[in-house]
Amino acid sequence: MSMNRFTLLALVTILLGCSSGNPYVPSEPQPQESSYEFSWDSRTETQGFVPESGTYPNVANVLEEDNPMLRLYREDVTHQVVVDFFRELTGSDEIALPMLYHADRNDLPVSLVFALAWVESRFSRNAINANSDSIDRGLFQLNSKSFVRLSTDDFFHPEVNARHGTDYLRFCLDYGRDHRTAVAIYNAGLSRVRRNSIPESTQKHVERVMAYKSSLERQFERYIRQRFPAS
Repeated sequence: MSMNRFTLLALVTILLGCSSGNPYVPSEPQPQESSYEFSWDSRTETQGFVPESGTYPNVANVLEEDNPMLRLYREDVTHQVVVDFFRELTGSDEIALPMLYHADRNDLPVSLVFALAWVESRFSRNAINANSDSIDRGLFQLNSKSFVRLSTDDFFHPEVNARHGTDYLRFCLDYGRDHRTAVAIYNAGLSRVRRNSIPESTQKHVERVMAYKSSLERQFERYIRQRFPAS
């Protein structure tokens, strides 16, 4: 009987999740003394990288793929230019680099990661949104009831926030299978999406993220083609 009661309690917890109906459980935080230590790839150290002159037909081909930002970020010859683009976009290495790193780590579309963060916080590490019974904080507006193990400093630390925000987005995309559904889950919670009871505010939120994502992809393509001409 006790096992059945425990199982029932676990199922209810999964279905209800936190305040947003999200069953995602964040990973254990790192010990305080090491939670903010982060080793960036050495290729990101030189700002204002300019590629050698020449033509780059392979780069143009990559731009036609489904996830060109991540692919070009992973390539040595184009890595630094991708970093430069997002540094200029966000105005800060402290914001851009962890977002790129954790998008790569989670194998996420970079444009979706940055579009979500823009709509959530305008890339502000100090963004706050007070709800009736919880608070959303930081770049990815992590909810205080979903991420109960994080300290206040964790929420406002770009690397920690980006790590948990992209982990959560990976979870949403695995369940939602497509970008729109993933963003809806991120905003409204899995339970509401499963019940097909997505609030109008979430629908508008999804449209804003998708619009910014499309605009960002166009800007990125122009930026890359200028620096890596195909012919």
